[in-house]
Amino acid sequence: MLATLRMIQVCDSLFPIGAFTLSNGLETLIANKTITNGETLQEYVSSFLNVLPYNDLGVMILSFDHADDISFIKNLDSLSMALKAPEEVRTGSKKLCSRFLKIYGEFEGAKNNCFPSLDFYRDEVLKNGSCIGNHAIAIGLFANDIGLNKEEAASIYTYSLLNAIVTNGVKMIPLSQMVGQRILSNSQKKIIQAVQRACTLDMDDLGVGGTGMDIAGMKHEELYSRLYMS
Repeated sequence: MLATLRMIQVCDSLFPIGAFTLSNGLETLIANKTITNGETLQEYVSSFLNVLPYNDLGVMILSFDHADDISFIKNLDSLSMALKAPEEVRTGSKKLCSRFLKIYGEFEGAKNNCFPSLDFYRDEVLKNGSCIGNHAIAIGLFANDIGLNKEEAASIYTYSLLNAIVTNGVKMIPLSQMVGQRILSNSQKKIIQAVQRACTLDMDDLGVGGTGMDIAGMKHEELYSRLYMS
């Protein structure tokens, strides 16, 4: 139960790493009227969940599965960041990771080597510079270190990503909170399906799909006015 609470803490939207400042291209799609109401936001969420196993969710699970393999984690870091085509998205993930790697040092047990995999990754990112720093990798290593069930950890992580999208969509379109909650409720079975799919993939599967979202992320740099950093 303690491990579950710890995972919820680091995936909470109020966890102070700045995740609320990122829309990852959603702001572009709302600005150009691709997403205008609850129905189109629901379609976007469904598309997001379809491709998530092949990017951040897949990366999170692979880092969980290979937490003790230093070479694998380094290769995963390099590949996963290269696959983030939009510069703002890449920079956003790097910033989230850096802040996370600094904050967890204040957690109970952090001074007693309770997070060995995450400690290694922190040193490679913040001290040695041999890794770029992917937030999804840090989350996967954290979940492994605290001994949480992989599927449960991945489900909490996926829900947190989805909740951020819906919250941002509700604010920007705008929509009622009721519509946002309906979208989240309608998406819960798809979250489970996304996690199950991601658990069957390997590193060679990363980067499949998501081209439209990448383009939206790139076009975000050209918006006249922006509320979000990506």
